[in-house]
Amino acid sequence: MYLLFDIGGTKTRLAITKNGKKLDQVKIFSTPEDFEFGSNLIYEQALVLSQRKKIKTVYGGLAGPLDKTKSKLLNAPNLPTWINKPFKNKLKQKFKVPVYLENDAALAGLGEANYGAGQGYKIIAYLTISTGVGGAKIVNRQIEQNSLGFEPGHQLINYDGKKNSQTLEENISGSYLQTKYKRPAKKIKDQKIWQNEARLLAYGLNNLVVLWSPEIIILGGSLMDSINLSLVKKYLKQTVNIFPDIPDLKKAKKGDLSGLYGALSLIN
Repeated sequence: MYLLFDIGGTKTRLAITKNGKKLDQVKIFSTPEDFEFGSNLIYEQALVLSQRKKIKTVYGGLAGPLDKTKSKLLNAPNLPTWINKPFKNKLKQKFKVPVYLENDAALAGLGEANYGAGQGYKIIAYLTISTGVGGAKIVNRQIEQNSLGFEPGHQLINYDGKKNSQTLEENISGSYLQTKYKRPAKKIKDQKIWQNEARLLAYGLNNLVVLWSPEIIILGGSLMDSINLSLVKKYLKQTVNIFPDIPDLKKAKKGDLSGLYGALSLIN
């Protein structure tokens, strides 16, 4: 039996897999702001899911870049109290088994590559648009080697040399929309706002295309329920000028569970 988890800026997802091939039980709850409370809650909920049976190994993702040993978060705009906390060691002490950590968006991309919209593609760019914006490059069904991870949400898409630069995440994330419009993104119904979000997203995707040269771009995260994929594709075709065509563009198939499927991929 294995424990899988995906800790995002808003939601935490836990799962148990008995044979390492499918998700047997899943539990989703709000991510606690406090690290100590959050790590203890994960342990308690894992005991419930596993019915206190022996867990062999723990695999999971965290929202933000990890240190080189993949033991703790180096930065996390949406999980500030989790930064530099010994999360991996804490889990090892509690479960007394090996623990493997990865960036949450990278795991979601891996899950889509192996179980979702990326099946059949060798070079995949994955982007999640939710509380924050994250992503990763997946090659041959594995997360491409890197130094400190991928953070495509922090690419600059607006800079005029005078004003402060703005990142993709600062223009299209759920946190940004909440701050600007004073209400959750799911309650924003003005289509002009979402049209503009599609255009800004396309600018970010243009940079992924010219830097990563993927066969497909997979878009996940809760905000993709509101952003029109056809409109993103239209703007992307207008933006990419160096190549004759753009990569395939699809929504994530595994939705809220993409990260758990990525963790499942690490077992095999």
